[in-house]
Amino acid sequence: MRSVSGGPETSIEFVNHRSHPVTIHWLDYQGHRRQYAVLQPSASYRQHTYVGHPWVVTGGRGRALVCFEPTTTPARAVVR
Repeated sequence: MRSVSGGPETSIEFVNHRSHPVTIHWLDYQGHRRQYAVLQPSASYRQHTYVGHPWVVTGGRGRALVCFEPTTTPARAVVR
């Protein structure tokens, strides 16, 4: 997975419902992770982004928990 250019602007609100912190990463144009935020339990974070820019949420030791693809309308991504 990697980002592609040309998509419209949008946003994602990430919400951490886990009992441990999670890390939010953007997947760049080469597919590399770029860290944007660390969310503590019960915390949320709104990220401006573009359609075509995937995001991955990792837990301890960098293990991927879930990936999110932005949509044309602002969305909420709940990490359980």
